[in-house]
Order: sequence, then C-alpha cells, then structure tokens
Amino acid sequence: MERPSESKPTPVTAPERLFNLVLALVATESGLTKADILANVQGYRQRYASGGSNESLERQFERDKDDIRELGIPLETIEPPDDPGSNHFLRYRIPKGLYDLPSDVTFTPDEVSLLKLAGTVWREGSLSGESRRALMKLNSLGVESSEPVLGYAPLLRTKDQSFEPLSKALDRAQVVAFLYLKPGETKPARRVVAPRAIVQHDGRWHLYAMDEAVHAPRTFLLARIVGTIAVVPHPIPAPVSDGATDEMISRVNGTTDSVRALAELDTLWVGNAARVVVQPGSDAAVRLGARQGTANLRADESTEFERTLHFTDLNILADELAGFGPEVFVDSPLALRSAVRDRLVAARDAHANALPVTSPGRTMRRRTPPLREAKTKPDTQPRVAGDQLTLLLSLVPYLIDQGRVTVSEVAVHFGLSPERVRGLVNLIALSGIPGETRQYLHGDLFDILWDEFETNDRIVLTHQVAIDDSPRFSAREAAALIAGLQYLSALPNNADTDAIASLMAKLTRGASAPPTQVAVAQRDADATREVVQTALTTGMQVEFDYLNARGCQEHRLVDPLRIESVDSDWYLRGWCHLREAVRTFRLDRMSNPLVTAAPRSTHPADLLLPDTLFQASTDDIDVRLELATAALPLLSDYRPERSEPVGSGVRTRTTLRVAHTHALKRLVTGLAGIVTVLEPAEARQVVADWAAAGLAQYAAAEPMPGKD
Repeated sequence: MERPSESKPTPVTAPERLFNLVLALVATESGLTKADILANVQGYRQRYASGGSNESLERQFERDKDDIRELGIPLETIEPPDDPGSNHFLRYRIPKGLYDLPSDVTFTPDEVSLLKLAGTVWREGSLSGESRRALMKLNSLGVESSEPVLGYAPLLRTKDQSFEPLSKALDRAQVVAFLYLKPGETKPARRVVAPRAIVQHDGRWHLYAMDEAVHAPRTFLLARIVGTIAVVPHPIPAPVSDGATDEMISRVNGTTDSVRALAELDTLWVGNAARVVVQPGSDAAVRLGARQGTANLRADESTEFERTLHFTDLNILADELAGFGPEVFVDSPLALRSAVRDRLVAARDAHANALPVTSPGRTMRRRTPPLREAKTKPDTQPRVAGDQLTLLLSLVPYLIDQGRVTVSEVAVHFGLSPERVRGLVNLIALSGIPGETRQYLHGDLFDILWDEFETNDRIVLTHQVAIDDSPRFSAREAAALIAGLQYLSALPNNADTDAIASLMAKLTRGASAPPTQVAVAQRDADATREVVQTALTTGMQVEFDYLNARGCQEHRLVDPLRIESVDSDWYLRGWCHLREAVRTFRLDRMSNPLVTAAPRSTHPADLLLPDTLFQASTDDIDVRLELATAALPLLSDYRPERSEPVGSGVRTRTTLRVAHTHALKRLVTGLAGIVTVLEPAEARQVVADWAAAGLAQYAAAEPMPGKD
C-alpha cells in the first residue's frame, strides 16, 4: 500500500528546501529561471508573493546557490541566446552527467577502509566538514569496507587561524592581503598574494602563493601570519588549461602547485644543516635522534653524541633547540647558535626578576576533581544544512542500489541512529519536483512501501525522482581525502605508494572540479613505529626504554592497544605493566623497542581508552602566563583558560593546567620573549634556571664571533 502525498508543513527546513532545489535543477534539461524556482519549488513557493515583492526570497536563493556550489554540486548558468548578459532571464540547471560520480570510479573494500581512515584524519579543524561529507558520499556506493586498519587514530590539525580563510581564497581564486612576520624581524609587513597551494611540511603548514609585489612565487609559514586575512577586491586570471580532464591528469602526474611547493621545501630542508651536541640520555638525545634525516656522527668517542639536523627555517629550529635548554649545544652554523643564545637570554631575564603582583583575590591552586570532557555521540551533534543535504543525496542512491534494506542496516552503514534514518526517509518520501502541473503530484515525488516501513521497519523505494547515482566529491572533499592518504602513507601497512597514488587518481576523477591544492609531505615510517605496529597487529607485548617528561629513564613492558598521532607526533596507547594502568607514550621518547615473545594480556571487556590523549589529574596545577594577545593561538594545544586582556588588550593573561612545573620549561623557553610565567614562583624559577643552565654552556665555550 502506498501513502498518498501529504501537504507540506511550513516553514520548510533549509535541508528540505535545498534537497528539492537540487532535484528540480537536475530534472530540467533546459534550465529554470529564478522566477520559475521561486514560484514553484518546495521551500520557496510557500513564501512567494505573486505580483509582490520577493526581495528576501531572492536573497535566500542567492545564498542557496552559493551553498550548493560550496558542496561541489555543478550548478550551471545559461544565458538567453537572444539577450546575452541579461540577468533577468538567466536559467539554472545541474547537468546530471557532471553531477553523477563517473561509472569508472569504483572502490574496493580495502580502498573504502583506507579512505574512511583518511577521512577521520580531519576530525578536528577546517577540513573536518569536508571529510565528513566525503565519507557520506562514499557510503552511498554501498561498498562495505574490509577489516579496518586496526589500532590507528591519526589526527591532522589546521590550528593556524589563517588556514580556513586562505583555503577558501584558494578555492575562489581570490587575492588576499595579510601581515607577515618574516623570520628574524620584529615587525610584520603587509603582503598581497594569490594563493596557489597550502601544504604541510615537517609538521607545519605553509602557503605557496604568487607574491603580487615581486610577481614570483613565495612560501609563507602560516604560523607567522598575524591578524586577519583580507580579500583584495580584484580577480586573478585563471590558469590556462586544456580542459578539466587534462588539468586533473596533470595533478595526478605530479605537476601541481602543491607538488612544486613541497619540492621546494624539501630542497631547502636538505640544503640547510645544523650540527649540535646533545646531552647523553636526555630528552634531546632521544627526540632529536629519532627525527627523520638525523645523522649520528661517530668519528671518535668525543663526537658520539653529535647530531646533524636538517631544517627549513633557522628561527623555528632556534625556538625548538632553545626549549631543550642545557641538553643541546649548537656547534654550527654560528647564526643558529646566536639565535638560540638570544632566546635563552630573553627567557632567563624575563623570569629572573621579582614575582609580579597577582590580581586581587587570585591564588594558584591545585585542581580538585579532574575535569571530564562531555561525551557526545556523533549522531546527536547539530549538523549544518550542507551535511543534511549531502546525507539525503547520498542516501537515495544507496536505497536504490539495496532494493530492500532495514532501518537498522542503514543506520549502521551511515553511522546514524535509527530515529534519524526514519526521519530522513520520511523527508525523502515527501520530496520531489514540481512536475508539469507545478503541484508536486504523486508521480512527481519519491515513494516507498509504507506498510513495510511502518510495520517491519524496512525501506523499499518504489519511485525515484531526478537522481539515481552517487554524487561527485567536491574539490575540497577530494582534497581532504587525498591529503589524508598522503599523511597515512607513513604507516607501515600503507607502504604501497602505487596503490595510494591510484586511489588519489580515482578521487581526482571523481571530483566535480580539480581538487583544492592542499597537500601533506609524505614520510616513511620510522623503525620505532614499525616495531610498535608489529606488536599491535600480532597481539604481542612490546618493551622499550622510555624517557618520561621529568627526564627519568625507565624500562616499560606494554600491551599495545592503539597508535595515535597528532600532526607529526606519534603516540602509543597501551596497558603499562609497570603502572598497571593505561598510559600514553610518545614514540620519539622510546629507545630500543622490541616485540616480545609474550602475547598481549587479557584485559576487561570494559577497558576503554579515553577520547583525549592526556587526561586531567587531581595533581594538576594552574600556571598563570602573560603574552601578546596575537600570540595566544600558539598555546591552543594546551587549552588556555580564564584569558583576560591587560590594559588596552594588546597583551593577555591566561591560565594553563600542567602536570608539574617542569612541564613548562621547554614550552616557555621555546617561546622566549613571547610567553612569560607570572605565577607560581616555583614555575618562574624552574624556567629561569633552565634557561640559565642552557646559557652557561655557551659562556663556557670559546668567544662567539659577531652575528651574521
């Protein structure tokens, strides 16, 4: 039995309006005028005033057009042949051939599994929405993934505030202006550029752009862009191309701006080398020794602890090495030694004076109950209209392909609650196109077997309208998955670069436009990660020497549970037999890792890993800091609390939670001249002593020549 069509409730929701708009524009070959759409399409016609003013409705349509194009849906504009240039009689349509995913773009269960992992890489930051929508479209194909890549939780972040506006400017071919603090300078300068690519290299995001002042490509570190990104109101010429297909192929063959940007950074990285001496058994010895491309010099016993470090930016390396304090001595180049020494002087002097007076009534305290992050099921989080529209457009081809499927099966496949699935099916079944009568009659709507749906909780689509194939990926969605794949290529079980390149090519062909130029430098897996991965996949225990945050060396025996990453840092989550609890270990603090002959211990079924890498503790303390307000994003990893402007607001005071005061010494020394500890006094003293100890070894060395 079929349910008769029902009258639509008002007001129509934004996702429902957008869904009906897409259906109407796909169904028409000749296109629809704005007047046709406003007067007849569900969601507009309820508010349309025949013969009256429809300005607000027209503005709504203009916003909807932008939203549709942002989702990668190819909305075309057709000018009237007898009146070119006239906006009044423009016609709009969505060519089905450009909307449908190409028939030759198919994915195997193994590829689907890898793509889903690539999508989860962006679970935070600017591209999280794009990756989420890309996975919805992937689910529309109905291909079940093979066994997932066990034990991985990778994470790429785009914490730089400039990432989102720059990536949008890149998509829209806009010229932008920003203030840029050049390495070695104290005042930022205004730069006007045309973005060409955004790439991550050595764990940091860079903008590759055409500099309008010198008419040549330049690379900018996103962390050095200060203030807001302003769009310069003049267009830039689009790159000359023989067509979308040729352009897409060239991207796959490695001739893209992102490839060129990464190649230039690689060349710079190889050409710059520093020689440092590290303290045996120190944090610096372990972490710098584990860095890719680091060479150990062992010509004789006196040089046993020397390291050669490659770098792209001297000042960034100076920040990092200053953070190691007395654990590192810079031998060469002299400019780097001078930069590190200057930072240590600044950190020492900023913390050697008397303790500043705190705000009245403010006292530093230890936390009592640990803070807990609220756990929210993904399905209960609010979703924007774009997500809802993508889900509707993905669900239709899946239901068509399945023929007969239960609500629970759909819920599992798309990661939704059964209640949400039922709501989506109801919305689909009451949607369609105006039809010849412009009345949304029965034959113009989707339909299902209502008895099966209401009685047996089973979905059987009996009539479809306008769409029947999976939608293409948008340029940003394809870019998010491609960059995620590049990041995952460092995993030992993803070493097949040809397979990854083939998958990237499929995503490029399946995109509605050339993928946005966002890329991540591909890295080989290091030896420690391979050992830990072997222990994880074989179910064996792993043992290693570990240098903890307090600088103590310990031997650990661990049941590996999961490997996680945050940008370029990798971690092992596992059951530590020494602590008899779940612990998190940085892989670059490990040495001598070994897969044992003992199988992993059996743990309770309810043993759950926390959602965050590091958990709050009752022993945590508050540390009050002051810094330039513009530099506050540099502390985003540490989740600053209770931030308050100082004076005119140029500077800010904020609070960090730390496990112990020693956890601050590397952070503050590495941000010398930027961040100052106010209280407690113990923390100030730790930082001052750390910087002074690092500085002492330079005073004991031969007199330094003048700065370069």
